[in-house]
Amino acid sequence: MEHFIVSARKYRPATFKDVVGQQAITNTLENAIANNHLAQALLFTGPRGVGKTTCARILAKKINQQADTDDSSAIAEDEDYAFNIFELDAASNNSVDDIRNLIDQVRIPPQVGHYKVYIIDEVHMLSQAAFNAFLKTLEEPPKHAIFILATTEKHKIIPTILSRCQVHEFKKIYWREISRHLDVVA
Repeated sequence: MEHFIVSARKYRPATFKDVVGQQAITNTLENAIANNHLAQALLFTGPRGVGKTTCARILAKKINQQADTDDSSAIAEDEDYAFNIFELDAASNNSVDDIRNLIDQVRIPPQVGHYKVYIIDEVHMLSQAAFNAFLKTLEEPPKHAIFILATTEKHKIIPTILSRCQVHEFKKIYWREISRHLDVVA
């Protein structure tokens, strides 16, 4: 019997070149990695389903791969760096205690690779107290920490958090691009 995989997972992009409709952002992120000019706090904002979380995951994986290849390590390009990637769904984990637990993890440097990447999805759902608890860490992050925040509602993010992030505005994907991609998939 074949193992069934939901199409959204089966066809989820694994590399930036596979991402549909966000070429300006993916090019910017790839150039930032290549030139070692990646911000320590990024905010991915835009409508639902346009690739914010997917790009965050691709970026998180690629950051350590690039760092390792720059150091001439013998690590394969497709090695899983999941142990350096932490995801928090702020829609369900939005309390100050949830953020304090994340902050406790931030202090610990990675055992392998150069960076630990923290993806906070639906960041606009954090409580005011959680935003305030997170602010100090975002202002002075450890050298090994990179934060990727994703939201569909940028206007709900407090200005002090926004001002500390490099903002990437994801756009709606045009029907023409969707159609072309479906031709490839089908």
